Amino acid sequence: MNRKMIILMSLVIVMGLISCRSNEDLIYMQDVEAEVLTPDFVTKVPEYIIKTNDNLFVSIKSTNPEINKLYNPAQAVGGQQGALNLYSQLPDQYLNGYQVDSNGNISLPNLGKVGVAGLSQNEAQAKVQQRADEYLKDASVTVKLLNFRVSVMGEVTTPGVYYNYSSRFSILEALSMANGITDHARINRVLVIRTNDKESKTYRIDLSNKNFLKSEAFFLQPNDVVYVEPHKIKNTEMNSSVYSLLLSTVSTAVLITSLIISN
Repeated sequence: MNRKMIILMSLVIVMGLISCRSNEDLIYMQDVEAEVLTPDFVTKVPEYIIKTNDNLFVSIKSTNPEINKLYNPAQAVGGQQGALNLYSQLPDQYLNGYQVDSNGNISLPNLGKVGVAGLSQNEAQAKVQQRADEYLKDASVTVKLLNFRVSVMGEVTTPGVYYNYSSRFSILEALSMANGITDHARINRVLVIRTNDKESKTYRIDLSNKNFLKSEAFFLQPNDVVYVEPHKIKNTEMNSSVYSLLLSTVSTAVLITSLIISN
């Protein structure tokens, strides 16, 4: 019986060792030391081109208080806190934003329709500014994209849809918003799926190597999907836990049987 017990315990130990994974497998940019990366090493921030059905935040401020209330409703409901109330939730953004229609236009009060599809955010802002200058004195225009969202899936702590309101949004920021990767993440095979009206593109990113900073997918674009693959060790760990429980049960039974026989 003692020999059987030794074999069973050895199997339990082996299963435990198989399921172990080195922490080094979860370290980003393992090949980076204390070094300075030249600007041309990192990919440039892409300019997003406005499309139909995009939802835009448009603010127009002038010397006319009535105009300010018309184009900046947040001021009427409490300044900065009012802005949070008006744009913090997705339904509020769609109600208070300006959606690009099927013809590529947004409809602004008093200013009429302005074509913005096919323009960058800065170009759209300049075009609205030009229209505002025709009707308003000392107008100041701001245009922002409200529907910049990405989906983060797979082996991250908090999968979900995350929104960005700045002009740049990297894959590292998206993973941070998802509270980082899990212990089962396969960081050398992260998938980014990018879809537009004409085609879909996929990118494979190895976060363990600094070269991912050069990838076209380092800076995300609206509607990108980031999928962190599970490491194959995950299935091994799940199976090993079942096997360990089974072996533990068998070993206990063997031990009890051994004690009964010995008595």
